[in-house]
Amino acid sequence: MLTTADGRTLVVRSGVMADARDVRRLIDAVAAEPGVPLLATPGSISLRDVKGLIAKGARDPGSVFLVAEVAGRMAGNLGGSGLAFAPSAHVFEFGMSVDAAYRGVGVGAALLEAALAWAAGAGFTRVELSVFPHNTRAIAFYERHGFTFEGSRPRRFRRAGRYFDEQLMGRTLGAAAEPAAAGSAAAGSATTAAAPATTAAAPATPGAGMV
Repeated sequence: MLTTADGRTLVVRSGVMADARDVRRLIDAVAAEPGVPLLATPGSISLRDVKGLIAKGARDPGSVFLVAEVAGRMAGNLGGSGLAFAPSAHVFEFGMSVDAAYRGVGVGAALLEAALAWAAGAGFTRVELSVFPHNTRAIAFYERHGFTFEGSRPRRFRRAGRYFDEQLMGRTLGAAAEPAAAGSAAAGSATTAAAPATTAAAPATPGAGMV
């Protein structure tokens, strides 16, 4: 059994349809924070969108949707899937968000560890995410979990009339992957591979939430 740093019961499990309203409320609450941790704005993610992600996680062997509960209350979510582009089918992308009341007690770490274990078991060998550069707390969290900075895209997103840069992070899973092809071809493919990061787990990326 998992527990938070302050001793509360923590459960990480696959999302079900009954979670949809609570997940949507959580995303809206995080999206409304003044620090702008998410690309989503309050109300931009519909209940139908959330149900679609939960359904995809249940039926698609290359997708997952997880929720975290602390003492029976919704505390966080993580959703992601593999890239549809065949040469990058080994890459898993995700996004996550954690309610402000449950940050700093291990909820984000539990969600991430569960997702990485799932991705490895599903055969993925690389994981990528997208985060806003100003979300330094999330960046530090992912660095502690083995993710490294891999590039940025200036003014990649427009949210509520403001432009935001995108920072790309990634890491390998399991045994060391084969060496990447050298030269500009490898660098060019990285841009293409990362493009779906804004849609793979739309409610939670970029920004990857607060943890």
